[in-house]
Amino acid sequence: MNAGAYRSLVTIQMRQVMPNANLIDEEIWVEFCTNFAYVNKLSGTEFWAAAEVAAQNTVRFTMRWHEKLDRVTPGEFRILFKGRVFNITNVDNVQFKNETVKISATEVE
Repeated sequence: MNAGAYRSLVTIQMRQVMPNANLIDEEIWVEFCTNFAYVNKLSGTEFWAAAEVAAQNTVRFTMRWHEKLDRVTPGEFRILFKGRVFNITNVDNVQFKNETVKISATEVE
């Protein structure tokens, strides 16, 4: 992919569980890495649930491979992009070549 296509700055955050002052586990998100990506909306699917319509925005973030990205997994990591939060649903080290990583994610409403 053209180097100029990777122009959107994204932050990947990692979920951590830490005890608070009352020793109750609390979920926090900490910055894992920041990277430039090519961002592309995959689909805007509408589905009906409990008589209301909700839009599910799925976005693919394509980045140059870095060894840190091998640790990224759905559920434990999320992406921040333009002030919006995206839950990671899939991570693909394309053909295991360690050149490009495609991360699919859905926007948190």
